[in-house]
Amino acid sequence: MGKPEEFDPRLKSYLHRGASTPPPADLEARLIAGARRPRNGWVLQVAAAAALLVLAVGLGIAVQRARQSVGVTPTATPFASPNINPTPTPTPSGPYPLLPPASLRMINASTGWAAGSGTNRILRTVDGGSHWDDAGPRGAQPGNWTTFFLDANDAWVASSLQPGSDTPDFSVHVYRTTDGGKSWHDAVLAAAQGWPASMSFVDSSHGWLVMNLGFAAGSQGVAFYGTVNGGATWTKLSEADTSGSAGHLPLGCSKGVPVFLNASTGWLPGSCSAGGGPFFYVTRDGGRTWHNVALASPAGWGATCMCEMTSLRFSDARNGVFVLTSYASAGVPESVVYSTTDGGGSWRPGPSLPAQAYDVFFIDKSHGWTVNLKANNSLLSTSDGGQHWSTVGAIPSTQGVMGFQFVTTEIGWALASEPGGEPIVKTENGGQTWTTQLSP
Repeated sequence: MGKPEEFDPRLKSYLHRGASTPPPADLEARLIAGARRPRNGWVLQVAAAAALLVLAVGLGIAVQRARQSVGVTPTATPFASPNINPTPTPTPSGPYPLLPPASLRMINASTGWAAGSGTNRILRTVDGGSHWDDAGPRGAQPGNWTTFFLDANDAWVASSLQPGSDTPDFSVHVYRTTDGGKSWHDAVLAAAQGWPASMSFVDSSHGWLVMNLGFAAGSQGVAFYGTVNGGATWTKLSEADTSGSAGHLPLGCSKGVPVFLNASTGWLPGSCSAGGGPFFYVTRDGGRTWHNVALASPAGWGATCMCEMTSLRFSDARNGVFVLTSYASAGVPESVVYSTTDGGGSWRPGPSLPAQAYDVFFIDKSHGWTVNLKANNSLLSTSDGGQHWSTVGAIPSTQGVMGFQFVTTEIGWALASEPGGEPIVKTENGGQTWTTQLSP
């Protein structure tokens, strides 16, 4: 997501492509609203390019990363981004404005979690967001925090001094709670390089930590680590390379947040600035090997595209969606919703999203929402799987919407963006009106 401290991923890939190719026509709206990618498209590639140049000259290391999406029941943290400054912000007492990069995950209508890596704190609510309590690990290593909230009790925090530290310490402290934040246990992953890009868990035992190894010229290195004991120990499973061998992730393109359906099967979305087609890989052995997923192109798109995949999420074990956005050399980017009804065995292109809308959130195969980034952050809803959309209200935010989610067709939350932080706002009537719950 294009947060205040990060450039939009689309801007980054534009720098990689060079001045010969004009930027996407709707870049301004994406920069302001910031795609929550993890969330991982073009602008994230730009921030990486800019940071890479600065650090290559000053420190000799590349500073970047990526993130995006939500999983099956347990869902991955929907809105989160990396922090390139390992120095923690002074911690205020009590609830505080969420300083970006921030994340929010509501488990149900009453219980949920929120985090601000810029403040290195974790908040938890049990009354639908009316009150938030500090539930983070006391004395945890400060730095860049990556979070994952599985349910009302289980949560993880990965803390890294990288990127940006002048020390050679690439170890990652992984903190885990099983009692809603009352107590936390610390484990250390001894990584040789990189920093945490995302975490994903499908139950209290099986999980993955993706390490970002850096960006360069439209490519991104990542390494997958897995745990089968809730994060107490980690094993390296795979790493992107240039071998071209079957089962290996390619180094090319930027990678998003993986979404796992169970302990063995998961998908990795991404975005490619050089064209060629969508970046979409699947693993059937828990992240050890990866294989390209062939996708049918939407009508009128042609065989290749300069495109980005976002909003990958399963609402249950069989039904899932993602959004594929194509960027041409001219014109407004076009976004199409893909869906599956067989647990990801096949994916079919469906209707296009309304203009200026690039992300979706579906709670089942029929009911979903999207946001028009240029029309005052208007929220649109569908009850027929995206065939038709209607405006229901506007999410109050002066600098865009960092993410949104619903737990029923009526109750939902959004992360807004203001100069002082990222407020949490809530709706109880399907998005018609919103109330602020936590603000700067």
